[in-house]
Amino acid sequence: MTVPADHIVGSTGECQNYAQTLTPTQMSRWQKAQSVKEPLQIVTLDEALNASKTKSKTKKTWIYKADNVRDFAWTASRRFVWDALPTMIEGKKIMSMSYYAKEAYPIYSKYSTKAVAHTLRTYSDFSFPYPYPVAISVEGNQGMEYPMISFNPGRANDDGSYSEGAKNAAILVIIHEVGHTFFPMIVNSDERQWTWMDEGLNSYLQYLSQELWDNKFPSDGGVPSAITDYMKLPKNQLEPIMTNSENINNFGSNAYDKVATGLNMLRETIVGRELLMKLSALIQDVGHSNRRHLQISSALLKMQQVKTLTGFGEGGFIVQMPVILQLIQ
Repeated sequence: MTVPADHIVGSTGECQNYAQTLTPTQMSRWQKAQSVKEPLQIVTLDEALNASKTKSKTKKTWIYKADNVRDFAWTASRRFVWDALPTMIEGKKIMSMSYYAKEAYPIYSKYSTKAVAHTLRTYSDFSFPYPYPVAISVEGNQGMEYPMISFNPGRANDDGSYSEGAKNAAILVIIHEVGHTFFPMIVNSDERQWTWMDEGLNSYLQYLSQELWDNKFPSDGGVPSAITDYMKLPKNQLEPIMTNSENINNFGSNAYDKVATGLNMLRETIVGRELLMKLSALIQDVGHSNRRHLQISSALLKMQQVKTLTGFGEGGFIVQMPVILQLIQ
């Protein structure tokens, strides 16, 4: 990407020519960042503010390389603060990074890169190891995901203050969008066909990740009590989870929250955490062998060959069955 020389670039993949694009000071910081324990700023706030006062008339070309991706995205600005933190996943170093302007500095400098690193660790524990060399959070006006890079909200007030809600909203979206590198970017499901296979599975792992970030985190998706209003709707306003994306009513409740809540109930109440961890191996096997949604559903239904799981899977995912309660003395 050829951009004005005062711009900082972040992208899917690994940069091949930092030595040519960074200043000696920035390059020294980047090298130091390979072994730090806390996020280290490659570009500081003061440097970003100074760079924003003028516009360079020269250009630089940043070269990136990415393997095994189906898409890519990039970002560039003279106003970026950039920090980095190495994150070890099964002995492999991944650089967790964030790019943000001064408006997001109060929140992002404290939480963004740490949330990225936390997401890589928890998702890798609950599903499969993160395979890419970088993971990036870029401050933006809404959440959106691409391989190795995501765009997330998180600006503070004009005076630099922020509410607990604003902080948690930023962390929540960062976890969710970074999590999308696992689902669907690696597993490679098709959101336009079966939304639950990326948004639902991701929302479930997001809930687990939030709980491990802070066991008092104000989570909604995944909490059974938070979905009761949706589940009480008239039958003609509810659909099975296995509904084509174009035909879903109450998109968020059905494809995100219902899946996250169902899997959380499966984990905590129906079969327990140990058995449900076996689903991780199934997802990894099915996703990496590029098999399709019916095989994942079949694997879920047949897991441990527990008959009650057939009712859970069929009633919750494939058809819209009523809940039947029976009191046993």
